[in-house]
Amino acid sequence: MVPIPSTVGRHLRTAALLVGLAAAATLLLLGTEVRPAVDPATSAGFGRDVEVVVFRAFAGYVLVGVLLAWRWPLPGAAVIASAALMLGYFVDRQFSTIVLLVVWGLLALPAVLLWLDWQRARPPGRGATSLAGAGVLLVALWFGADAIHDTYRGPTHPESSAPEVPADMVEWVWLGALGSDGVTAVVGLVEGRTGEVALVVEPAAGGAPTRARARGGADPAHRVRAGGLVPDTEYAFHVEVDGQADRGRGRGRFRTAPDGPASFRFVVGACARTGSNGAVFDALAAEDPLFYLNLGDIHYANLSSTDPADHRAAYERLLTRPAQAALYRRVPIAYVWDDHDYGENDSAGDAPGRAAVRRAYRQVVPHHPLVIEDDGPIHQAFTIGRVRFVLTDSRSERTGTTMLGGPQLEWLVDELVRASQTHALVIWGNPVPWNGEPDPGADGWRGFPDERRQIADALAAAEVDNLVMVAGDAHMVALDDGSNTDFSTDGSGGFPLLHAAALDRRGQVKAGPYSAGAFPGGGRYGVVDVVDDGTTVAVTLTGRTWDGETLVQQTFTFS
Repeated sequence: MVPIPSTVGRHLRTAALLVGLAAAATLLLLGTEVRPAVDPATSAGFGRDVEVVVFRAFAGYVLVGVLLAWRWPLPGAAVIASAALMLGYFVDRQFSTIVLLVVWGLLALPAVLLWLDWQRARPPGRGATSLAGAGVLLVALWFGADAIHDTYRGPTHPESSAPEVPADMVEWVWLGALGSDGVTAVVGLVEGRTGEVALVVEPAAGGAPTRARARGGADPAHRVRAGGLVPDTEYAFHVEVDGQADRGRGRGRFRTAPDGPASFRFVVGACARTGSNGAVFDALAAEDPLFYLNLGDIHYANLSSTDPADHRAAYERLLTRPAQAALYRRVPIAYVWDDHDYGENDSAGDAPGRAAVRRAYRQVVPHHPLVIEDDGPIHQAFTIGRVRFVLTDSRSERTGTTMLGGPQLEWLVDELVRASQTHALVIWGNPVPWNGEPDPGADGWRGFPDERRQIADALAAAEVDNLVMVAGDAHMVALDDGSNTDFSTDGSGGFPLLHAAALDRRGQVKAGPYSAGAFPGGGRYGVVDVVDDGTTVAVTLTGRTWDGETLVQQTFTFS
């Protein structure tokens, strides 16, 4: 099919063997402790341990193809081409489709050179047949990789309709640490922009503005706390840089929290693919919530980096996506991580990036006051109206024998018991599944049955009867009325539970059972309505989809 002199053919085969050996050596290098260069903002794959095994296996597989090609060019070319195909699937699971095409092309090159050498001494019909087979491989790669990309990295529901707001001086901003008298904003400026950052807040109905300056320091983001605000009041805000008002992304609105008996709504979610721009974020904003509680896996970067800048980059990626950016400019967030936004899959206190991600969280996230401000886990608690919210860090203190670590466990039990006596309602934001039969070693609370029983026994001993749990991690909406949440010794420690996920990941049911059932899938979230008349508190737990379907709903009343 392609006329080639015999001397050129021999050079082609030699070049193919050398390129094949180089490819095998490169894969072997990637299977060592030398980490391949990955964009931490967009990576979303397996853990490093899986990478090592896969790259080493493919290095050996390519080497087999090279050895075959030394004697039999076409079988060797087929082995190398199939290695390119299968590694392409893996790379697409790990990285982007563009990277997949580059890797596939580099690995396919020796197969192409070997085919050119082989076909020069064959009839055109045999060359055409082999070329057709290569075309089938290419089509299989394209459609197979596309399906894998959609399954592991692609959206689970339609994209948001939110327009992308041009950046002026502010690249991103999000609100958090909402209180009855103030709010915190963390601001990232466009690259190369510097200056004094201020947050200007004024009542939406009119009135004198409040101006707060960012605190000084070495953090790359600018943190501003606007205080002295009026409870339960709508405010507009804008960011100023050196006294100049931002005309783009540095503008938004929020409502301060109520003080005393009051009714309010908040939304709950977890588990969104890295860089998601799904319509579920439009749906969260459309609920007009007071705040947004995110219970982890806010991205899936799966980082093991020891550089805080890499973890900041993963946050900045989601903060500039139109749908998420629009949500964070109008709904303050409360957030604790789970495994994929803390480290790699199922990561714990021995994660190599533990210190770095703890630092990045404190630099970038507008969090409520942490129990340990300078360094440590990110557990925290805050009050809205007469409701106490308690958020736990289920990752950075975890070992083989404890989910929370001794100090955080002691704090949690004390906080839940004390808050149940001083507040009308307690809501525990727990990032991982609570239900399930004991299974030591499992990732959720069923993997730590003794610690779970210790908490449940403390709740039962204190006769805590005004607790509600909201949870994430499992890619499902699920609701339990307390029938399956009691793990106390005397059987008196149950409480209502709402699972609220996945925002934009494929469906998965974990643990259980759940009295009202489990509904796996992406584009899903929770809504919690609190109605407090000063005598009783009614809490309605709802699980919804991005397009407005109510999957489950139940109301619980506490005196």
